[in-house]
This record gives sequence, structure tokens and C-alpha cells, in this order.
Amino acid sequence: MEDRVKDLCTQAQKLFEKRQPLLSLWQEIADNFYPERADFTVSRNIGEEFASGLMTSYPLLARRDLGNAFSGMLRPTSKEWFKVGTTRMDRVDNAGKEWLQRATETQRRAMYDRHALFVRATKEADHDFAAFGQCVISTQLNRNADALLYRTWHLRDVVWCENEEGKVDTIYRKWKPYARDLVALFPGTVSDKVKQLVLKSPYEEICVGHAVIPAAYWGNKKFRTPYVSIFYEEDSKNILEEVGSFTTVYTVPRWQTVSGSQ
Repeated sequence: MEDRVKDLCTQAQKLFEKRQPLLSLWQEIADNFYPERADFTVSRNIGEEFASGLMTSYPLLARRDLGNAFSGMLRPTSKEWFKVGTTRMDRVDNAGKEWLQRATETQRRAMYDRHALFVRATKEADHDFAAFGQCVISTQLNRNADALLYRTWHLRDVVWCENEEGKVDTIYRKWKPYARDLVALFPGTVSDKVKQLVLKSPYEEICVGHAVIPAAYWGNKKFRTPYVSIFYEEDSKNILEEVGSFTTVYTVPRWQTVSGSQ
């Protein structure tokens, strides 16, 4: 098991190193257009002033207005802005259309449930999308598995890779949860070191990795899903969770793509 986690860490490190030069560009963009997010290559203190070096606030206002416009144009809450359907609606009878309508209503209720945090996550993603041309949103069940949970993650902490068909099928994310949160999420698999740490220092940050890769590359025949989701502790090389997934968990909207480049 430890060797498999080492392989995951090595693969993730290669992708992060390959993406490293892009962070300086994102830092420059953030300094001028999105100071609140300008921590790609530097660490921000809580009390530090944002945008103190800018001569004008016009770039910030332009990005803010563009980011705020996305939700109004694409996801107006007063309208039914999406529908569940099929690629061949001409083959769907009346009973099928009624089922699709119920599925649409169910999906809408799940997305706008107050525990799902859909509005918050998409709002954060809109401004990443406006500033950097891409964002990363995860869609999972919450801790109690009774509602969806949408989260937007910092581009600095996520890397991804396209397959031979140009589809994103491999994603790695760095995460630093508090020790108490990690024990609450994975009480049965967390390492003994973290269990002991949570008694003395519950707010100590633990380096955790999350990988979503094609199941065929994981080398485990028990998964009958196209992908496998693995949470692991980077220091102890301990696997916290290893489950099959029908999706890549993360959605990576991109403003414009260029051939041969992420």
C-alpha cells in the first residue's frame, strides 16, 4: 500500500513541477485583477492589505463585473436554466418526458439545497474563470451523505492531465485540513499519528492528497467504475479512502483551449 501511495505522490509531483512556470503568470494576473486570490507564489497574511500597490481600481472592477455577470446570464435562479435530457429526444415518449421533468426538478432541488453550497461555490468559480480563464469545482456528497456538496478549489493546489482523446481524466489536488476534520472524515483509516495529534493540537494542518485517476491505471480489478478516487496522507503514505467513481469528481471549465496545452 505504501508503495502505491509513493507512486501517486511521484506522479502528482511531476504534474505540479510541469505546471510550476504557469504560477508566476497567474500571480501577475491576480496582482492586477484579483488581489484577493494573489497567493500563487507568495503567502498572504490575514491582516495584509490587498491591492495596496495598484494605481487604479479599474482592473479590479472590470474583473468583478465580469465575474458577477456570469451567474445572471448563465444561472438565473428565477428561470429553469437547465434540463435533464437525452441526445435523442425524438425517441422519448410521454412517460419518458415526464420522468425527465421529474429528474430535472429533483436535480434542481439537490443543487439549491442550502447544505450543497452550490451558489457559493459557483460564485467563487466565476471570478476564477473571469481572471484566469479556468476554475476547479468538485461535486461530492457531504459528510453525512444526505446532500450534495459543491466546493471551488484554488488553481494553485490542483493539476490535471488530458488523455489521448483530449478529455481530463486525471486530477491531483493538495489539501491541508485540520487534524480534527481529517479524523471526522476518515475515523477508521486515519493514521495513529493524526489520532494522537488531534488530542493535543486539533488545528494542526495535515498534508493530504486527493487523486482521481482512471481505474485501469490503479491496477485494482475490484473497481467496476471508470475512475477511482483516492485520499491519502502524504507524510505517512497512508490511504484514507479508496473508492470507485463514475465521474472525475472535479469539473474544470475552461474559457478557451489551445491544442497541445492544458
